[in-house]
Amino acid sequence: MNLSGRLAVGMMLPVVMLLLALGFIHGVSWSGVALAGGAVAVVLMTAELIAKSLSRTPAQMVRVAEAPSRGQQAPIGTSGNDEAAQLAATLAELSAQLGSRQNLLEKTIESIRDPVVVADEHGVVVIANAAARRLYSVEPGFHTLTGVRRFQNYYADGTTVMPISDTPVARALRGENIDDFELIVRPLSPPDPDVYLVANARPLRDDAANLRGAVAVLHDVTAHRRAHQALVDSEQMAQAIVRTALDAFVQTDQDGIVLDWSPQAEALTGWTRSEAVGQRVVELVFPEELRVAHRQRITRFLQETAAGGMGMRYETASVHRDGHRFHVEVSLNALRRGDGYIINSFVRDVTQRRVAEEQLIQAQKTESLGRLTGGIAHDFNNMLTVITGTVEILADGVKDNPQLAAIAKLISDAADRGAQLTSSLLAFARKQPLQPAETDVNDLIGEVVRLLSQTLGSQTEIRTELNRGAWLAFVDRSQLGAALVNLAINARDAMPEGGTLTFATRNIQLGIPEAVAHGVERAGDHLVIEVTDTGTGISPSDLKKIFDPFFSTKEVGQGTGLGLSMVFGFVKQSGGGIEVRSEQGRGTIFRIYLPKADGTAQRAADEDDLPVRGGNETILCVEDDPTIRDYVTGQLESLGYTVLAAANADAALEIVSRGTAFDLLFTDIVMPGSMNGRQLADTLMAGRPALRVLFTSGYSDGVLPAQQGRGGHGIPLLTKPYRRSELARILRRSLDLQVDFQGDPVPQPYSVQPDLERFLRENPPEKT
Repeated sequence: MNLSGRLAVGMMLPVVMLLLALGFIHGVSWSGVALAGGAVAVVLMTAELIAKSLSRTPAQMVRVAEAPSRGQQAPIGTSGNDEAAQLAATLAELSAQLGSRQNLLEKTIESIRDPVVVADEHGVVVIANAAARRLYSVEPGFHTLTGVRRFQNYYADGTTVMPISDTPVARALRGENIDDFELIVRPLSPPDPDVYLVANARPLRDDAANLRGAVAVLHDVTAHRRAHQALVDSEQMAQAIVRTALDAFVQTDQDGIVLDWSPQAEALTGWTRSEAVGQRVVELVFPEELRVAHRQRITRFLQETAAGGMGMRYETASVHRDGHRFHVEVSLNALRRGDGYIINSFVRDVTQRRVAEEQLIQAQKTESLGRLTGGIAHDFNNMLTVITGTVEILADGVKDNPQLAAIAKLISDAADRGAQLTSSLLAFARKQPLQPAETDVNDLIGEVVRLLSQTLGSQTEIRTELNRGAWLAFVDRSQLGAALVNLAINARDAMPEGGTLTFATRNIQLGIPEAVAHGVERAGDHLVIEVTDTGTGISPSDLKKIFDPFFSTKEVGQGTGLGLSMVFGFVKQSGGGIEVRSEQGRGTIFRIYLPKADGTAQRAADEDDLPVRGGNETILCVEDDPTIRDYVTGQLESLGYTVLAAANADAALEIVSRGTAFDLLFTDIVMPGSMNGRQLADTLMAGRPALRVLFTSGYSDGVLPAQQGRGGHGIPLLTKPYRRSELARILRRSLDLQVDFQGDPVPQPYSVQPDLERFLRENPPEKT
């Protein structure tokens, strides 16, 4: 090969590199290829001229060098070696320039942040910059179609493996132009994360349009994709929170147009999402009279938000699609969007909470009033005890003087009325000392009906629908009778033109939800008493306040408004519940739920006709009121008892500590000092389980439970005010009760004599 051929071969590598550089710099476009071809042509022409000059003889070269300008004869040199040296220097300078440009091109490709891969027409990597080597772990010479890979390509879904034939380089080698092709590169090394790429690839062709290779430039969009996915996840989480939140979510623009409406909002308002979106929220869920106020509130809220406010919370009335109203609590916050705001609202139904708060306030008022009432009733009962007790002595002393006897009877009747009034007040306050027992309610209703048949008049028809298998109720018999009479009197007043009053009983089992719904203290078996009238009924507004103290629909002077409150308080104190159903013009139904009693009813024998009987036992009498203490001491001594008087529990314990013997503890319940009467009894019974105890009180203040005592044996209670005969009978019964060493009553043989005597009194034999 001559010098010309060798020079042409030596120029090929720089030419190829220049072609690739120019093609890459110009985006591997046709203009880039043309520019590269032009550069190659220039280089080849230069090489050809140099080769021709080298092919001349030294003499020819000298003649050329010495050829005169401007048509003159050029002198002919004779030094061929100098010409060769000069030509060699020129070639060396040109080669140095080309090497510098090639080095610059290589550094430029190497410094690009995105991976760049160039392969020849066989798929062998010619160029792979640092980013490509780091991502793919490949070097020049790696075969892209058959080489062993340290990575795996996936389609954009991240799960479908991409065949080698679908890779950007492989497709470009088939002549395809690849634009913005998404793929995922997953290195085979587990700790390395996935890389999300967008690829652009082009085939490389020569001047004759022959495929000579392919170039691929890949842009790393991992950070962008992760940020986008985080945004999507955040949006999905926000939507999940809205869908699963207990509160309703409503989104509006600043003009109140609904943009979003959660499922809870659908359930709360009755409007579906499709119906609500695009509508004005104020027209959907706000009563007409509150709409102006709502618009003003939103305007103020947006002004506060613009000034740096954080949000707003308020309560308001709302209206359901079907027309019924309820109360809601609304929490607002606003987000800036362009020139306006988006308002996010979380709405909670607080109707039940409002009702509970009102009930709590009412209960607190009732409790305060009850304490005041109880305190007054306590002192009043103490005075009535003295009055009722001494009036008996006075009546005995003036029984031979009709005029004075009549006055004594007036005093006695007034004392009885005062006792009834304090009993009603205590029942209303739920502070009365109840004496619950197993009660045959059917039998009690029979007694109430016999009493009412002469009281209500002929215009009122009384009916009974009593379940013959009705359970026994655990309730205070006398107080229940008073409550039924109270309801009957109210029914009569609601039937001014006459009507029908019906008493009914039935058994019912209440689960926990039913017990809560009926206001019953605990679930289980209950006896239901229904008192139904055919009167004028009760208006819905009055029905809500029917059990409020001092509320009455009667005219001034015709009622105190304590009757139904007393019934309500008594039923609640007994562990039961009461509810009322009424429609105007269609009558009223009161339902009383009472807990079922265990066992059989014990009929108390009538003791009013039995003679008053005393004894010679020793009584420890504990009473803080000196007037009552002196009165009781005198009454007990007149009955033959020996009395040890104490002003409080501490004084009683001092008497006991001296070893003084006594047979019965007769103590008031509510007393000042270190302990009350119940605590005193518990202390003494701890050392003497068989000790007999008799409580007395006109106001227990909750210290005496409905059923308390030893082994299920309830300690008897003498309610103030009481008469001398009542004191004597209950005291004698307490002393005569046989108990064992543990304080439990000793069973006595059953006798039918009391039942027989009662039957004969109620059904006297006809005289012949």
